Amino acid sequence: MSTPEPMSPLDRCLGVGRFGAERPDSRLQIAQRRLAIARVMARAGNTDTVGAAVEKDTGLKLPSPGHTSTSGDVTAIWIAPDTWLVMQAMPTSTDLLARLTRACGADASVVDQSCGYVALQLSGARACDVLAKGCRIDLHPRAFGPGRAAATTIAHVHGIVWQVDQTPTFELIVPSTLAEHVYEWLCISAAEFGYEVRA
Repeated sequence: MSTPEPMSPLDRCLGVGRFGAERPDSRLQIAQRRLAIARVMARAGNTDTVGAAVEKDTGLKLPSPGHTSTSGDVTAIWIAPDTWLVMQAMPTSTDLLARLTRACGADASVVDQSCGYVALQLSGARACDVLAKGCRIDLHPRAFGPGRAAATTIAHVHGIVWQVDQTPTFELIVPSTLAEHVYEWLCISAAEFGYEVRA
């Protein structure tokens, strides 16, 4: 018997459809991404051992500060010294938490964060203009780009911004308890350009 996916705080407020201004030059899209998320914290002196174990099990090379790495449908984001968020899209046939716990053994603490965070995806040519209204980092291509990530304030909420591709597409990883606020802020900020909320 499979375990059901956890409920998201956005399930009751995510309205699918097109909203805001009708602008032919804007193809902004907002969507929620359902992710299994685990926090991996290497114990003192075990960083290299943990990195090797995770890479052997998932093919994922744990990234350096300010970066992400992806292998298949698994992505890791550096969030603090010797600490990463490792994420995999739901539903998935593998148990990410169990795999990482088994791979790391006593060399790291692996904690389930799937209910602690919500991932919002913002994509489109005007995505940087939207984020600039409430995000303090420089998102210009000379300073940021695909595979880069930063912990920052998003609409007065501490979260993580990760650039996925050149479109640009961004993933915003925010605390579940404040996800509705961030989603509403995204919609208000994107309204002048026009946007589509996808299921």
